[in-house]
Amino acid sequence: MCAGGSCAPRPECTQATDCAEGFACTEGRCQCGSDAACAANQSCRDGRCVTAAACTSAADCPAGQRCEVVQGVCQAPCAQATDCAPGVDPRVASLLYVCQAGDCLRQCLNDQLCGAGFICEAGTCARAGCATRADCPSGQYCTSATAGRCLEYQVCGSNAECGPNTECRAFTSGTCPPGFDCATKICQELPRCLLDSDCSGAAYCRDSHCQPGAVCTDSSQCASGFTCVASRCVPGGCRGHADCASGEACTDGACRPAPPAANIVSIALTPRVATLVVGDTTRLSLVAFTLDGASFPLAEGNFSALDSSGSPSGAVTVSSSGLVTAVSAGTVRVQARPAGAAVSPQEATLTVLPALESGRRLIVVEAASRRPIAGVEVLGCEAPPASGPCPAPVTVTTDAAGVALFPGFIGATASFSAASGELRADGRPRYDRVSVVSTPARDVLLPLWENPVHGAAGFNAGISFNEVHSSGELSLGVSVLSAGDPTAVDLSNLFGESFLVPLPGLTQRIPVPGSVVASASLGLAGNTELKTRSYGLGQAGRRTAVAFAGKLPLSRATNLRATDLLAYTGAMDYALQAFTSITHLPYAPDETDLDGDGLCSDTTRCTGSEDLPAYSRFTGLTHRPRREQLRRTEVVLPNLPSGFDTAVIAAVELSSEAGVMPVGLASQTAGAAQPDGSRPVPPVLLRSGAPYGGAEAGTPGVWAFAASATSGASVSGSIVRAASLPTRVSVPAFLPLPTAAYTPASRTLTPSVTSWNALAGAGAGLARVTLTGAQGRHVMFFALVSGGAAIRVPDSPTGASADPAGETGVSLEIAALRLAPGVSAEGLLDTPGVNLLQFPVVLDAYSRSRPQ
Repeated sequence: MCAGGSCAPRPECTQATDCAEGFACTEGRCQCGSDAACAANQSCRDGRCVTAAACTSAADCPAGQRCEVVQGVCQAPCAQATDCAPGVDPRVASLLYVCQAGDCLRQCLNDQLCGAGFICEAGTCARAGCATRADCPSGQYCTSATAGRCLEYQVCGSNAECGPNTECRAFTSGTCPPGFDCATKICQELPRCLLDSDCSGAAYCRDSHCQPGAVCTDSSQCASGFTCVASRCVPGGCRGHADCASGEACTDGACRPAPPAANIVSIALTPRVATLVVGDTTRLSLVAFTLDGASFPLAEGNFSALDSSGSPSGAVTVSSSGLVTAVSAGTVRVQARPAGAAVSPQEATLTVLPALESGRRLIVVEAASRRPIAGVEVLGCEAPPASGPCPAPVTVTTDAAGVALFPGFIGATASFSAASGELRADGRPRYDRVSVVSTPARDVLLPLWENPVHGAAGFNAGISFNEVHSSGELSLGVSVLSAGDPTAVDLSNLFGESFLVPLPGLTQRIPVPGSVVASASLGLAGNTELKTRSYGLGQAGRRTAVAFAGKLPLSRATNLRATDLLAYTGAMDYALQAFTSITHLPYAPDETDLDGDGLCSDTTRCTGSEDLPAYSRFTGLTHRPRREQLRRTEVVLPNLPSGFDTAVIAAVELSSEAGVMPVGLASQTAGAAQPDGSRPVPPVLLRSGAPYGGAEAGTPGVWAFAASATSGASVSGSIVRAASLPTRVSVPAFLPLPTAAYTPASRTLTPSVTSWNALAGAGAGLARVTLTGAQGRHVMFFALVSGGAAIRVPDSPTGASADPAGETGVSLEIAALRLAPGVSAEGLLDTPGVNLLQFPVVLDAYSRSRPQ
């Protein structure tokens, strides 16, 4: 400023209000009046705040004050954590500090959070214990010159002298501790890992450490108990019953003999319900459980066929291996138990229908329970026209066996549509409408699925981390169900709906998949529960529940997305619960804002209301994951079709009743798009757990699907089955997506000729179209043939509500299905042999889209 004709410095102040609180304006300068006006690490000297020397203990502080050693500042004794950081959000202060006997202790998870010269000990920061070996007692060395701690060491000459997860080696150049003889070999911890990709060379990850391995080209080059996978020797074990000797089965990863009958305490039987035609066969499977919880799929048992009165029935014969042959019509109860075992028998209910002599027959069963449904209206149309309504519709109501007969239908093809009049408790239809278009099949079986509009099936599970092998600050678990219809699974629903979860210190909630459970260990503050229950969705029926759980370092868990979670599940332990009954329920009002979105029926805490899946009434489960995923499979993937950027891969067990059961999950992000729009994907080393608990009665395989990380509208998948889980799988090319347009006024689906020709050329032979309206769905099956001729949705009976096929604004979903060799669209729709109830075990590939 200009003063007295010359330039002079502008004063800091002209009045007291120009200065901060506690300061006064004296001769144009803001001057402190006392130490209270200065920062915690400063004192007031001659009107100026002067930084005090950092304290190292209470002895450096004025009487009555304590030293916070990390910042080196003197403070008044604390009564609670918030006293250690005044002015900071109390939730953040409680995460940063713990108040112990009046001292403010900075909390930590690792040394890096404490800063130079400090280490993390028992969850709080403390001064480093040493700077060189001379600072340590004899037999110990100092780990670092800046953040050292004294550690005992053991001199060694070979790995045999060291304990688990350690090896005998000298320190490498640049890692030698200060003052230590770097040529000395000592037992050192193996490098830590979560995934095999964290390890170098031929090493593999087990027990959170990179275990030394060997390079191989064949399993014969590996040590006993090891298998060659992706050119490295990894832990082996059986991978299917075909790997075991006669009389043994592969269960829990090892070939075992059948348990003595006296050791069997319970059994399970599958399937429990079936519909057969005279001359047809099916197989009943028995699983035995012993007192220690071990399971074993029995090759033989005692089977008795009984009629409704309990008398022996000749309607079926059952061999000791469980092979049922239908002989005559009737309802039969087959009781099964292991020979010589003192356990209650398990029972299967079989409906045997007479062979169809003439005309056509349609059998309606509930998809979840497989039981026949009586009272369902079935509208049949013989030789249906390509367009327009059926000229001579015939409506028949199913009897107690779920049968509707059409004796006059003797033409080459017929269409059928089934609609139940049964309502749910919320007034919506209980079941989907299901139709089959112009089929040559004469004895059609149609399962009715539960109506998913404003309803869902699922579970409510707890996951324990007490027995997991991994370590880290973040405990993370997730649970899923086996899928009766794998085509319905994508990244948007694999782990359930999104919940908004609060995090300490953050004002905004973060989205977390519903089936995830998470907690964090934050030093002396203990365990902070982030999400305590696993709320997942699935499909009704007798399913297998699977849980994965482990502990991760917080540094690895930052910005974890659903696809990242898939990548880390291989590092987790797992648990299975087979034969779990899952029910479908209408949505219910959210009374407590369970999903954290601010909507609930409690007007005192929420701004609006909403309905959610009835999580509190879903099947309750408790999982205790404690088995490591020791099996590995190298999965070679084809390019992902245009529009997809992520591959999801699972090792699975398949059964017609439980469906497709994941026992290991992984994901891989695709590379840059090629000129044709496809994206290459590097091979995936998939880790999986060995099936047990009854799940080992299924067929091993690998399931892979292409998806978009941001949209669940489209998916394309393949299932590869084998007698034993392969060590290497090459997934066939994914099917292209089906495209079509739908016109509600004329009930007409117009496929894209290009799309239909490509799908037919790739082997897809069956199409399924789902039309979803305001109250329910109409599901339609028909043969997929090249040419893409228009398809008219069959006329449908009255049912419980209006047919969605005629609704304006109805949503469209199309699935193209490629079936296993030898299974045709006609054969799958027919009742004898393989039918729609065996869908999960005969599906080779599929693609699904939801055109706008």
